[in-house]
Amino acid sequence: MVFRNRKGEIIKVWPYGSEEQQRFEQGINLLFKLYQIDRERRLDKKLKREKILEKQIDENDKKIFRKCIKRSDKRYNLTQTAGILGVHRQTLYYWIKKGWLKPKRDYRNYPVFTVLDIENLIKWKNSIKL
Repeated sequence: MVFRNRKGEIIKVWPYGSEEQQRFEQGINLLFKLYQIDRERRLDKKLKREKILEKQIDENDKKIFRKCIKRSDKRYNLTQTAGILGVHRQTLYYWIKKGWLKPKRDYRNYPVFTVLDIENLIKWKNSIKL
């Protein structure tokens, strides 16, 4: 068996079947087994961490989803929405007439807005000012 360095120079020569060569192969096999065991442990740790993170993310998503449902339940009429946005009520009527707003309607067919709608309106209004 011949060992070479990175430059290709011969470092050590052991005859095939010699005691040194067999001990070297046993050492290499032992290192390989230790490497496999270490790799399996790392993979197990990684999978456990991923499961924990997924569980935490799922719980947070559920909380956020519940909050969104609660926020979408609250409804504001046109006057309240105009006050929040800092515009006149007639401005909102104008935006609806132009088709820039598509509000939800209540049982009397009056326009109503949820918190999520108002947040989107604020973003849209601020993007227009730029």
